[in-house]
Amino acid sequence: MTIRANFAAAAVFLGLATTATAQDLRFGAGQQGSQNYGVNAAIAQELSERAGLDASVQSFGGATAFLPLLGSGDLDVAAVVMPDLGDAVRGKGPFEGLAQDQLRIVAPLLPSPVALMVAKDSGISSIADLKGRKVAWGLPAQASLQPYVLGVLANGGLTGDDVTKVPVTSVGAGVAALIDGKVDATLFALRAGKVVEADAALGGIAWLPLDDAPEAVARMQAVVPEAYVFPVSGDAGVVGIGSDTQVLAYDYVLVARARLDDETVAKIATTLRDNAVEIAAKYKVLSALTPEALGRIYDLPHHPAAQAVLGSD
Repeated sequence: MTIRANFAAAAVFLGLATTATAQDLRFGAGQQGSQNYGVNAAIAQELSERAGLDASVQSFGGATAFLPLLGSGDLDVAAVVMPDLGDAVRGKGPFEGLAQDQLRIVAPLLPSPVALMVAKDSGISSIADLKGRKVAWGLPAQASLQPYVLGVLANGGLTGDDVTKVPVTSVGAGVAALIDGKVDATLFALRAGKVVEADAALGGIAWLPLDDAPEAVARMQAVVPEAYVFPVSGDAGVVGIGSDTQVLAYDYVLVARARLDDETVAKIATTLRDNAVEIAAKYKVLSALTPEALGRIYDLPHHPAAQAVLGSD
């Protein structure tokens, strides 16, 4: 389904839903049961309880469906991953030619760490070792993530021309291809459910570490500007991480429609700032939320009322 079809279907659904009842703060989110829905639902609950906002969450197929509804003013806020937001604002990937210029960052929320997964016994221990090897590629169902494959390779001094590209539809399909021996490496989230499945099927998995040297980070950020190197402790309980390891991370970010009033935005930002530790302790899906992350500034439009509250790191 194209983004235009997604938008049309979502608009019809939203029109029916909002006819029945008006809400003070309307969240857009992914499908119920997804991590994205969980993040949005938890924040909506906290804003209802702590800020006195009448928040509701409406489920859609994904960011291509609900981000345009923020831009049009039919929704108010949504938590999304930075790959989706970056593409939406810049009109890239699934938003090609449909730049969403009415979106404003309220606050970064928490890091979403990813890395290239390999079989533990593959003999591949570094990104540089992937030269000439088979890497899951394309990700048309998750087009916003393909640049992050390139970003990881760039960190290790490689380009797409240095590897053998094996087309897969999604990162989940990439893991299936790794299990079947069709690829040697695939991008995936460190804490996603299929990690355990892959670990069992392959007799162990490993994650290829990133280099945090300034020149390596610069190569990575030339491809994916909002990405950063993120340390994962060896005792963090992450499958495939046996010692302290640097991986790539991008943030979950709370965004709002540009015309959401300053008072509401300031109330949201203040609630997150003043209660970050308590919120993180209450919800597993928000456990990585920290006061420090809230002040991160990106080269993308921010809501000035939120910046006035959160400042920058």
